[in-house]
Amino acid sequence: MWWMNEERQMIAAAAREFAEQEVRPAAKLMEEEEKYPEAAIRKLGELGMLGLTIKEEYGGAGADYVNYGLMIEELAKESHGFGLLAYLASELTLGLIEKMGTPEQVKDLIAKGLTGEKIYGICFTEPCGVGNPMEYETRAVLDGDEWVINGGKIFITNADIADTFFVIAKTSDYNPATMTGLTFFVVPSDTPGLTVGHIENKLGWKGSHTGQLYFKDVRIPKDAIIGAVDNAWLPLNVALLPMFATYGPMNLGAMETIFQKTLVFLKSRVQCGVSLWDAHESIRIDMMKMFLKIDNYRSAVYSALEDENRGENISAKAVALKMQGADLLEEIASQCIELHGGTGTVYETGIERFYRDAKMGTVGCGSNRTLINSLASMIFQ
Repeated sequence: MWWMNEERQMIAAAAREFAEQEVRPAAKLMEEEEKYPEAAIRKLGELGMLGLTIKEEYGGAGADYVNYGLMIEELAKESHGFGLLAYLASELTLGLIEKMGTPEQVKDLIAKGLTGEKIYGICFTEPCGVGNPMEYETRAVLDGDEWVINGGKIFITNADIADTFFVIAKTSDYNPATMTGLTFFVVPSDTPGLTVGHIENKLGWKGSHTGQLYFKDVRIPKDAIIGAVDNAWLPLNVALLPMFATYGPMNLGAMETIFQKTLVFLKSRVQCGVSLWDAHESIRIDMMKMFLKIDNYRSAVYSALEDENRGENISAKAVALKMQGADLLEEIASQCIELHGGTGTVYETGIERFYRDAKMGTVGCGSNRTLINSLASMIFQ
């Protein structure tokens, strides 16, 4: 593969070893007990894996996005849901702080997140939807030297886990023409007035605690903001959209695991003295078609990440990778379950949970139906 070199092979090997030793047992507890894999996430930090893309001056590895993608791919081979949590603990929070924060904020917040000492959560979504700031109801009002926040958020990952939340709230009426009126706040989880509501019992992404947060007269210091007052929405979108590319290696790793498990099963399942693989040409054809789709998706993933390394704006490609990857993962998982027969629906086979996680990927961080409209506006503007 053209994107591989000696350094990247070492990163992939290290991530693979970590996934087998740490993620595999954690994934079992995530599925069976809804347990957040705190120890494994913190160990990722201790090993420096949460800071792969963060600049060395802030304590990161200063590696590129292909290296980061290889790590996420290996983690997701064991658990798509763990890949999501690793993404949230690294690029989605630390990367966002690096891009938007002041030097002082970057040094403080990133340093604590890099080691796994602090776990972060991002609070966008409200009942009106994640991408509908016009109807957001969470508001912050300046009272002397403090901001006072009131409102609520839903579908917040790490709702009862995070040490600190990054919260988007209205600080004036939202203006769609200028995308102004919202501010991004730093809110410690133990701040008086901040309470955790219901934790959802979801179809997939087990162990990722998703729930509601309520803000009642939550007071934080005047300077506890990231970016400029009233001007957070546009910079957030500019920073966040390219990060959707992380769903690429995350989906890819899950596809690879499902495919390999199915290939092994078909070659070892013997009926009347002949394996299913040898007995059915149609099965070999179906598997070859899946292999080609996975291989093409792999090329698209690492091509986009290499484009990002070169400084290109990959927002549209990143959204497409998330959207198409979720659909392809669902398709691959569905076919592989059928090829396993009844055993494909059994938990111990290790297939069905990827199918459930695939469906989560079609709605998490913006549904595919919403994203395809956003993608059209990017492409045909």
